Amino acid sequence: MLSIDALPDVTGSEPVVLRGARLVETEGSALVLRNGRIEAVIPAAEAPADAVDLDGYVVLPGLIDVHAHGGGGYSFDDPDPDAHHEVLRFHARHGVTTMQASLVSAYPEDLERQLDALAITAAGSTQLHGVHLEGPYLAVEQCGAHDPQALRTPAADEAERLLARSGLVRMATVAPELEGVPEFVHRLTQAGVVVAAGHSEARGPELASAVDNGLTHLTHLWSCQSALVRRGPWRVPGLIEESLASEQLTAEIIADGHHLPPALIEIARRCLGERLIAISDATAGAGMPAGYRYRLGVVECEVADGVGKIVGQDAFGGSTTPLDGMLRHLHQTLGWPLTEAVAATSTRPAKLLGLAHRKGRLTPGYDADLTLLDHNLTIQATTQSGTWIHQ
Repeated sequence: MLSIDALPDVTGSEPVVLRGARLVETEGSALVLRNGRIEAVIPAAEAPADAVDLDGYVVLPGLIDVHAHGGGGYSFDDPDPDAHHEVLRFHARHGVTTMQASLVSAYPEDLERQLDALAITAAGSTQLHGVHLEGPYLAVEQCGAHDPQALRTPAADEAERLLARSGLVRMATVAPELEGVPEFVHRLTQAGVVVAAGHSEARGPELASAVDNGLTHLTHLWSCQSALVRRGPWRVPGLIEESLASEQLTAEIIADGHHLPPALIEIARRCLGERLIAISDATAGAGMPAGYRYRLGVVECEVADGVGKIVGQDAFGGSTTPLDGMLRHLHQTLGWPLTEAVAATSTRPAKLLGLAHRKGRLTPGYDADLTLLDHNLTIQATTQSGTWIHQ
């Protein structure tokens, strides 16, 4: 079996052929890589004698995490690009080749500092695909691990100030019921920003208004979302039921084996099908031992029982499982076909981010974003556009 340390560079003009591995989309095939892209997928029997033998490995398209706050003891809300690169390196070790930097709610001056620092990081990293603002435009009643004092409605010029950062902000989570949100959503989506509903008490009319203005996504189903209530004899659906009944919205689940029991994941799977995406919602606590303390903004959290918990509260404080752990949970624990688990962690996120034309599949013409795993689906190596970012 190949030593992972011997993997050749695939950014040059000379072709590199990978054979012998199980390719998640095309069994019995070999990959031809050149200039950082997948040049061809050929029958394994046609691979040349000097092909790299990956017998015993599994090759997937690089994982894509659209919602992650940190990892390995570091956080994206630290206004220090060095901390951001540590987060990126942590997730590269877990097979992630493209990700967004998610920020929890912050006061305006703190948010400005965070965005300034992330602009520097994004300028020097092809792994970081912009910023996801998970707040501060959220409902206090559904604040979760967000500082309720930092929550607010969007100011009249808020969208223009965010859009002035040259495409840095690519996604935003909002509570549709807040004043000024429909106009805010309209302006952001006009500029290509993905807007999601989350941390919200919204009912059907508020969600419908946001959707009419361009909202297309739901942030972490069942986490901090309104649910069914009774008003007299009448049953009134909440954001959860409205999103599950939707025929066009995409939605996220935190598939770490802690946030959602199998039954809820199966409900989301049946209702949403190919519109369901798995995210890590990873925090600085990801990869850290039990008892490790970290912050989400000003909210203190602790790694406990395999998940993040808010100190002093009976509530989750984000996830401590990176995206490859979600992949394994879906496939090995819940029994999803590997192709479906990969779709939820790579192919569908690529589509959500507008990258489906070059990422999320092992297809000729696509970026050579590859995740190599052993038979237990443990990450062994990661390449992004042909450059090995983890071996």
